[in-house]
This record gives sequence, structure tokens and C-alpha cells, in this order.
Amino acid sequence: MTNTPSVTLHMINDEMRIHDLELAARLRFAKRIKLRDLIKRHVNELAAYGFLATVEKASEVDGGRPSEEFFLNEGQAIRIAVLADVLDTQTVCEMVVKAYADYRRGLTSITAPTPDLAPVLSILQQMAETLAHLTKHMVSR
Repeated sequence: MTNTPSVTLHMINDEMRIHDLELAARLRFAKRIKLRDLIKRHVNELAAYGFLATVEKASEVDGGRPSEEFFLNEGQAIRIAVLADVLDTQTVCEMVVKAYADYRRGLTSITAPTPDLAPVLSILQQMAETLAHLTKHMVSR
């Protein structure tokens, strides 16, 4: 392998995994969400490589539907890269192999997935605005 950059691994359910959107970015999908469609179409095949880890993501503040994020193990990530069949497939497969090899050798650190706090912050903002509105008209005694 040449000096191929790596991908970020996340610890999910005691197993190292790659976030689907990062894999989509490395594969240069114009619409990264389309990789999820590819994963869903091949879910049975991916199960042969192990449990397919998903994380439910709440709907955005502006609306929309909740979504399901995928965290792929090594075999699943390589298989999806091959199924994507893009110009960068070989490079992405090298990235995945390098990331796992570096992890096995203890050369990389573990990254936990970052929670999406936007929905929580939006609710807190709405609560603060409601409280401000309610207390604005109160008369102190």
C-alpha cells in the first residue's frame, strides 16, 4: 500500500466501525445519503460480514423524517466500496484496510460517534422563549 490516508474508526457495540457518511465522502458520492440506499439494498449480503450496526438519528429541527445511520465493520465497508463501483473504489478499500491494520497495531486512537445536539438545543431554545414570554407579563408582588 502506498501512502494512502486512513478513515476514522468509531467504537460501536465493542467493535470498530466506519460511519457510512464518511465512506460516502471517500467514495465521492455527490449525495452521500445515496450510499445508505446502497446499504439498504444489500443488507442481507452485508449481514454475512457480521451485525449491521445502526444508529437512529432524530429528525432535524426544521422538520424531515428521522434517519438511520450505518456504522460498517471492515468487511461491510470494503464490500460496499466494491458495490459502489466508482473510480476511487480501490483507494477507499486501501483506506479501510489501512485504518483497521493501524488499529490492530495500536497506531490509532478510538473515536466515539459525536451525538447530534441540534434537536436538544432547539427544544431548550423553545423552552427558554416560552418561559420568557410567560414571565414577561407577570407582575412581581
